[in-house]
Amino acid sequence: MSVAGAQLQPLENSRSSRQAVLKVCLVVDSLGPDAGTEKLVAAWASAFDPKVIETHLCCFEASGRLSNLPKYVRSAVFPLSRINSTAGLREIRRFRSYLRCNGIEVVHSFMNKSAIFSVLAAQGICRTVVTSRLNSGYWYTTKLAWMFRILDRYSTHILANSLMAKELTASVERVPSDKITVLYQGVDLRRYASAAGDPSKAAALGIPANAPVVGIVANFRPVKDLHLFLRAAKVISSAVPQAAFLLVGKGELKPKLQALADALGIAERVFFSAPDVAVPDYLARMSVACLSSESEGLPNAILEYMAAGLPVVSTYVGGISELVRDGFSGFLVRERTPDAFAEPVIQLLQNENLRKGMGRLGLERARAEFDATAVITRLQQFYLEAAASCSGARDRHAAVIGAPDGAKIVP
Repeated sequence: MSVAGAQLQPLENSRSSRQAVLKVCLVVDSLGPDAGTEKLVAAWASAFDPKVIETHLCCFEASGRLSNLPKYVRSAVFPLSRINSTAGLREIRRFRSYLRCNGIEVVHSFMNKSAIFSVLAAQGICRTVVTSRLNSGYWYTTKLAWMFRILDRYSTHILANSLMAKELTASVERVPSDKITVLYQGVDLRRYASAAGDPSKAAALGIPANAPVVGIVANFRPVKDLHLFLRAAKVISSAVPQAAFLLVGKGELKPKLQALADALGIAERVFFSAPDVAVPDYLARMSVACLSSESEGLPNAILEYMAAGLPVVSTYVGGISELVRDGFSGFLVRERTPDAFAEPVIQLLQNENLRKGMGRLGLERARAEFDATAVITRLQQFYLEAAASCSGARDRHAAVIGAPDGAKIVP
């Protein structure tokens, strides 16, 4: 998701000029990796209204993305490899001092290590302690589940990005469901609009001008199961010989994926993205957009496909069914076989009206429910209400905007 530079709507119930902004510290292991959570946190930090939120962003390592945040976002690095070490305890003490000196009221962590780190450090300093659950819990082990059950006692709120993540967290961590709020991340509708991309960038890869393009946006990691996508591409190419297949991403598996395409006899139809081309440029050339992952939370790629007006074919994992309405804006594949994945793709390639209609329905839903600007507004509101409920002074942070009446789910 990319919401950097998003223009926020004016607060309907503006905060009094005499009221201080709410000081919020976001904590993430690193902003270095070019992955979903890292991009999401950086985008949120950059999009908050500084008249409402004083944003701090802390990481365990420096990165270009961290140093390039807007000037109004305050950042700090607490070098850390292991929490259970002398150096780790020293960094926790340093972070406690940072929270105290800056008057941080809300601390919000996004990953396992940063959650442990920030919950420990915030005790006795920050009244509002938020941790996030952003995936389908593939990382849970017996030890981690036990550890998070303890951490949950010292956290005031849990923010999940899907109903699936909320239900899983409540079950595995044995935490009351009313402690968990759902906030769907949004997408920058202008950035990912089909008209915003430059399809000539795909042509530069050698994709034939008349080829319908079946694409996937995913880093080349095992959990994305791009082998399934390529094996399905073999089946699709038999039914639609002119189809081309575009993999947009990067990662150490690229040589193995190239070798698999060659072994399947479809290497001349398979193309890999260039490193310096933006995702919207490739989306503008796609006919069908796919995701073949073994595990997901609420993937940014699906939201980007919807914003580009593309029909989606995805494996039925994580919270994807909360985005894609099976049979309406795309197809969800429950059987993890090449034939099962290929079948709806072939159907879409052979039926232009169905393809365009599903893409249109996905775009309409993205506009109605997942606009990034509205999501930022809702997240600001969540922080204000959370801080007020923890301080017992709801009048101090009384300005709230755009919430469904009485909702614990923030759509």
